[in-house]
Amino acid sequence: MTRETYIRMTGATRRALARLPGGAKWLRLPTLACACAYLLALLHLMLARDIRLVRALLVPAACFAACTALRPLIGRQRPYDRFQAEPVGRFRPDKGKSMPSRHTASAAAIAFAAAYAFPHPLVIAAMALLCALIAALRVLCGQHYVGDVLAALALSAVLSLIGYTL
Repeated sequence: MTRETYIRMTGATRRALARLPGGAKWLRLPTLACACAYLLALLHLMLARDIRLVRALLVPAACFAACTALRPLIGRQRPYDRFQAEPVGRFRPDKGKSMPSRHTASAAAIAFAAAYAFPHPLVIAAMALLCALIAALRVLCGQHYVGDVLAALALSAVLSLIGYTL
């Protein structure tokens, strides 16, 4: 990605959001929806005294921890810091490292947890779409590179596959 591509991409996202009432505040909605779906799934498993609750808690936590541990080791600078350009939405310069995307890794881990706990095609499709939306927004808003979200998806897929099949 070049600086020009970054400016063009984030500019298009910024213009699209400017047409909506509340603007960039809409960017929080997919993450909040994913978190709410996860909490509801955990609550359901807890109330049902379902043993899958343990894995549904531990596997996403492991994905988050692995992602957090890898970021400083990889040390990839965020696109907005590299290109010295403001991303869409809230941000702090030099906030942290970029690879892998924790938002995307968490969304993917939650989607896998939902598929594990509720293996219904509609649940799986809804969570997969929500995860894809979060991943796309991380790139379109200039927070991450495509490689960051792909690495996060792969990390969550591997850890979820191990966590839910062992």
